[in-house]
Amino acid sequence: MSLLSRNSLHSLRGRLTALTTAALLGAAALSGCAVSFPVPTPPTPAATLINGGNDGVLIPLKVERADEGHARLGLPVQLDGKAVYLAFDTGTQGVRVLSKVLPGTNYPAAGATTSLTFANGAQVSGPSVKLPFSVIGTKPVDATVQSVDDVRCQRTQRRCLAMDGYTGEFGWAFSGIFGAGVAQPDDDCCTQPLRALPGNIGQRYLVRSNFAKPFVILSPSSALTQNFTMVPMTAAQGGGSQWPVGCVQVSNKMRFCAPVVFATGSTGMIRVETDKAPNWTDDGDENAVLAQGNYDVALGVGSWGHRYEGAQVTIAKAKPGANRIVVGLMAMQNLDVLLDFQHSQLGLRAAQASETFAP
Repeated sequence: MSLLSRNSLHSLRGRLTALTTAALLGAAALSGCAVSFPVPTPPTPAATLINGGNDGVLIPLKVERADEGHARLGLPVQLDGKAVYLAFDTGTQGVRVLSKVLPGTNYPAAGATTSLTFANGAQVSGPSVKLPFSVIGTKPVDATVQSVDDVRCQRTQRRCLAMDGYTGEFGWAFSGIFGAGVAQPDDDCCTQPLRALPGNIGQRYLVRSNFAKPFVILSPSSALTQNFTMVPMTAAQGGGSQWPVGCVQVSNKMRFCAPVVFATGSTGMIRVETDKAPNWTDDGDENAVLAQGNYDVALGVGSWGHRYEGAQVTIAKAKPGANRIVVGLMAMQNLDVLLDFQHSQLGLRAAQASETFAP
């Protein structure tokens, strides 16, 4: 049975038929070395009611290239009535957008300035504010988002991709990120945007990140999800759900267990973040790469398992207590992920049990 209520489905159907092409955005100067280029232009919003909405709402994603040609997935949204183009990322939670792109300045404060670090060495900072948010023509809802006013390299990586004050996600290909993932202990500043959509249509959604036709399906029917292997999410202290714990076997080098994060915003394949250096690598500072290479990998989450032959694996140093296994966009090309917050479950489905990659 569809999770869409009659009222929300009727309202969404009307709004979808009224979608129009987003207007071109003006140019904006970005900080750092006087670099200036046009603000990324959002594509036309689009959505399809599958079987009249009974099987869900399909939202296409767009593939973009940035930061040394790495692929990203993009989604157009509306922030305070303005069309904004964001990178779609299941590895973070909440909308984070460059403050200079927002149409207003005096938004109600919703939190102190915080920072989020990325594996590519970048760090973004800014306060949390409240503003109206919508996607594919849904009724706007007030959401807490991070208004990013500082993009730079982390202290230990001063010559990263953000050294000129922007990155692919923040300024070049997009104006920020759309974090549609599960909460993590160090990433809870903002409203989870899909879950905030009216009519509870985003409490359960399916993500396909394959570059041939990437998309998100809101409220997918049981007919579309019957072949997924479901595993329980980890219950967070004080309520809520976090990524489930799984294990990865990297060749004969190491077996490592930690929360498994499926992150469309991560451009790599498999990234093992450990606060204790393995006995076969040197040690390093936080976020430092300890080892990198192509290895056979076995990944398991609950009763679901998958194998990668010759996958690119990065072993990185994590801060104490921040161990995790990140499955990046390139390792999700044959995986569908179902985030079911209604039942606090993660669903996984692979096109095949094993994948082989050329060295």
